Amino acid sequence: MQSRLAAQVIETRKALKLSQSELAELAGVSRMPIYYLESGRGSVRLDNLLKILDVLGLRLEIVPKGSLDGN
Repeated sequence: MQSRLAAQVIETRKALKLSQSELAELAGVSRMPIYYLESGRGSVRLDNLLKILDVLGLRLEIVPKGSLDGN
């Protein structure tokens, strides 16, 4: 099952018409962290995740457990 994070990254990347390789270049990471993130088949270092999200105009928020909307 695809995570909400992965789904949002894929949706945003495709809306921006970026390939995984193009996103990787813009984020200054290799393509593998993007592949791992989108496929759920590996782990991604936090610093790489933040670089990827920044290029996509997304941010990571920490919310209490059980909070679906962050409130």
